[in-house]
Amino acid sequence: MAYQDLEVVHVVAMDQQRCIGKDNDLPWHISADLKHFKEITQGGVVVMGRKTLESMGRALPKRVNWVITRDLNWTFDGVKVAHSIEDALQGSINDVVISEKPNSIFIIGGGEIFKQTLAIADRLELTHINLDVQGNAHYPEVPAAFKKVASESHIDDKSAIAFEFATYQK
Repeated sequence: MAYQDLEVVHVVAMDQQRCIGKDNDLPWHISADLKHFKEITQGGVVVMGRKTLESMGRALPKRVNWVITRDLNWTFDGVKVAHSIEDALQGSINDVVISEKPNSIFIIGGGEIFKQTLAIADRLELTHINLDVQGNAHYPEVPAAFKKVASESHIDDKSAIAFEFATYQK
């Protein structure tokens, strides 16, 4: 456990070039991936950057939402605000203990938040999307310390996009 006896988990979907977003939005819509994301994070504590929250337009229901922003005056209904990753992680400790998932903190974006927390991550829940989007937000290179321990391949019913759910463990 990399952070105060808690498992830090990255949950992210990315294309073949590690793109996770384009113009502050998801560049694909795959229902099974959204359901997978919900199953992993629901009942837990999620940590994200301000742009990630704003792209979703609302706090995620049935989760404690921590948002990191440098703007000291920024507020948003239904979220707890921190001004650094360390503050968000520290603040989320009490929330994690009383959550339905008392051993994990889920990092859900964006690119800069993933980059700054990869060193403390224990597990990566990655959805590899078989597309090349050319977006402007990217997930960092997965370090060699992470090993793929599970994977499931799928094809989206509506779009016919191939994707893989993969779990990496440090």
